[in-house]
Parts: sequence; structure tokens; C-alpha cells
Amino acid sequence: MAMKLNISYPQHGSQKLIELDDEKKTRLFYDKRMAEEVTADALGDEWKGYVLKITGGHDKQGFAMKQGVLLNHRTRLLLDGSTTGFHPWKRPGHRKRKSVRGCIIGPDIAVINAIIIKKGEQDLPGLTNPDSVRPSLRGPKRASNIRKLWGLTKADDVRQFVSRKRIKDGKNGKPRYKSPKIQRLVTPLSIHRKKRRIAIKKQRSEKSKKAADDYAALLANIRREKRKALIEKRRAQSERKSSRRSERKSEKGEPEKPEKPEKKEKKERPQKPPKEKKEKPQKPKKTKKGPEEQGEGKAKRQKKDTSETSETSKSKGKPKSQPEAKAKKDQPAQGKAKEQKTTKPAEKPAQKTSEKTTKPAEKPAEKTGEKTQTGSKTSNR
Repeated sequence: MAMKLNISYPQHGSQKLIELDDEKKTRLFYDKRMAEEVTADALGDEWKGYVLKITGGHDKQGFAMKQGVLLNHRTRLLLDGSTTGFHPWKRPGHRKRKSVRGCIIGPDIAVINAIIIKKGEQDLPGLTNPDSVRPSLRGPKRASNIRKLWGLTKADDVRQFVSRKRIKDGKNGKPRYKSPKIQRLVTPLSIHRKKRRIAIKKQRSEKSKKAADDYAALLANIRREKRKALIEKRRAQSERKSSRRSERKSEKGEPEKPEKPEKKEKKERPQKPPKEKKEKPQKPKKTKKGPEEQGEGKAKRQKKDTSETSETSKSKGKPKSQPEAKAKKDQPAQGKAKEQKTTKPAEKPAQKTSEKTTKPAEKPAEKTGEKTQTGSKTSNR
């Protein structure tokens, strides 16, 4: 059985099917893989300089060659739909084992698909000659893409550059063409329709707003009337109650209570001006004592120390009671207080300070004497 060669030339959009009856010509493709390039000089003198690229093929039973299966015969593979040869229809993840032809060409291949990569010296009729050029019938549909393809501006008419397909001539013999509908094409009619759409939308919104305002006003009137009717009803009820009370009192002979006069509104009192803060008199600063005053203070302290030592010598040899111990603890605190009194401003005379310091020194001595007597009594007992 002869092998068929399906060749295409993408530059012109042309395609041609050739039958290879000679085995010498078919052996040129044996043991070749998919996506492999082959020189076509062995096919004939007109094919000199041409280079072909194998893109696929079918065996005699119709099973397609699969890229990546490195076999020269058929095999069964578990396919999941991510590659060619199987389309799942049941559920996601559906798999099935299918028969697949390997990507290596052998004698069982019936048709080989190839494309011309390099053009030779001579033109092939129906493939590379100028008459075989077929314009693309599937050009861009969107207006912006058509402008981009032809390098047009917004002022140019896009409708003149859309791809057209010629159909059979009409009855009058005029040629007929068919072209796709241009998407996103801006025309005066489309602008008018858009403006009309926007105007209708505005009218609807205004109408709905007006209806809502009218309804709100109607509800307000109804509420106002209901409120007025309720107030009148309550007023009538209060008048009836007051008339009944007056009738009962007239029957009993009780005098009616005079109505209370209305309370007068309180007059606002004038605000008093804020009081001014009085400044406090500043205390006089303490001045340092002179050398004479300091000498007098030292003499008084020495007298105190001598008196305290004499008292302590008397109380030696006797057991100390609790009140005596407390008194002795208090004496140094009293001495400190006296010293603080002596350190007063120098304005006062020195005589007064001497009197103050001598008087309190005598009192603790008397107390200590009394306490020593009580201590002697306890010792005698």
C-alpha cells in the first residue's frame, strides 16, 4: 500500500496531498521521529533544496502518532485527558486505557503530516507558487485589534480593513462578500443609543425619587392628622372629667379650689465678676546668727549636758523602772526641740531665748527626781 504525504506551506496558507508509490521515497522517512527535519531531495528534482519537518501521522488503522512514546508500533496507555488521545466525559479525574501509536515512523504508517521549513530553487505548483496564495479569512474582529494590525488611527474607517470572504455571485452577476461583525466599533449611531440609554436611566431615577418624596409627605400628613385627633380626644376627656368633678362638688356643697396661677419664668441673674486673688504676704527669710549669739548657744548646751550627767550619776546603782526609761528616751527629743526653738530669726533679743531654754530644762529634772524616789521605794520593798 502506498504512503501519503500531507504537505503544507504556512506562509501562503496552502496545502497539498502527495502519494508516494516508490519504496525508495518512503524509506526516506523510516525510523524518523516527530518534530525531526528531513531533506526532500530524494522525492524528485523539483524538491531540491526543500527541507520538511514531520508534525505527525496515522497508521493504517487510523491511530494517531503520539509525541513522547518512543515506539514504532501501537501500545495501550492509561490517559487522563491532560494529553491528546482521550477526552474524559464522566467526572473530574476520569481515566481510561487507550491504544496509541508511537512517535517513530515505520512501514505501518499510512499518512505523514509535514510542513515546508525551507523553500528550494523551484516553485511547487499548489504550494509555493504565487497563484497558491490564500488570504486569511479569520482576521481580527475587534476594532482596536484591526487598527493595530493595519496601523490605523481613530479617524480611519475600520470597516474598510476587515477580512472578507467571497461567496458565490448573485443573480445579477455581482460578487458577494461575507465579513464578520466588528466588535466595540464606535459609530454615531452607537453614541446616540448610549446617550439615550443614559437619559432614560436618569429619568427613571428622578421619577423614583419624586415618588418616594410624595409618599413620605403623605405619611407625614397622615401622622399629623392622627396626632391632632388624639390630642382633641384627650382634651375632650379631660373636660368631661373636670365637669363631673365640679358637679359632684356642687352637689356636696364644697367650695371649688381656685386654680393655681401659672408659674412665672425665672429671670436670669447677672453673673458676678470673678474675684481677684489676694497675694499672700511673703515670710521673712532667716538670717544667719552672729558670732556672739553662737557663743551663747554653745554655753547653754554645755549647762544642759552637765545637768544631765549629774542626774544620770544619781540614778546609777538603782534598778530602773519602765517610766524612768521612757523619760530618758524622751529627754534627747526635748533637747532637739529646744535647739530648734533657739535657731529662730535674729530679730528677737538674746535674753528671751535664754529664758525659754532654761525653763523647760528644769521640769524634766523634777520629774526625774520623783521617779527616782518611787524607784527607791520599790527597792526597799
